[in-house]
Amino acid sequence: MDIYIEFAKSHWLLSLAGLVILCALGVNEVVIRMRALSKISTQALVNLVNREQALVLDLRGVEDFKAGHIAGAKQVDPAKFAAKMENLLKNKTDPVILVCAQGHTALSHAQQAEKLGYQRVYYLAQGMAAWRQDNLPLVK
Repeated sequence: MDIYIEFAKSHWLLSLAGLVILCALGVNEVVIRMRALSKISTQALVNLVNREQALVLDLRGVEDFKAGHIAGAKQVDPAKFAAKMENLLKNKTDPVILVCAQGHTALSHAQQAEKLGYQRVYYLAQGMAAWRQDNLPLVK
């Protein structure tokens, strides 16, 4: 242990840099884990809708939405997302689930919704592709 203390005293700048890097890695890990919390599976989506009446917002185009969507989902144009959120979800503590084709658009809009102050924002991991893969029902 004395060797480490001696090293830190002799190379205080290097030790400080190592400590800063270690802290940055820790903060990065916390941020990644917090963002991962908003990603949900198809089963978790079904549970949230059934138990807490979560609002499902489908960010795909109108034609894709008409071809098949999750029951009760509302189609939202990603370009008008912020305005639609305010109209559809008055209480910022109510759960909302964002769905897109593969999960990428929903993730970026989930982050945007969190910045707008919505507290329970989720996105469907792998989007409608996961829904179809799990053979869950679609409404046309």
